[in-house]
Amino acid sequence: MLDIHQNDAENTMRELAVREGIFCGVSSGGAVAGALRVARATPGAIVVAIICDRGDRYLSTGVFGEEHFSQGAGDLN
Repeated sequence: MLDIHQNDAENTMRELAVREGIFCGVSSGGAVAGALRVARATPGAIVVAIICDRGDRYLSTGVFGEEHFSQGAGDLN
């Protein structure tokens, strides 16, 4: 089990939307952030994350607001 901070999950969620065209929610952002952390720590491993929610449910919360994109999103590299 990994501890993924809310900001990391939200940043990864936005980065998935911008760079990959995957419009997902915070839960999926957290899953991908965790998978990226594991993948970086274990080179050569096969790591899988499940995109388990949709981004449309978060539109009214402001997490996709322009102010977040001007600061930069997560790091999918």
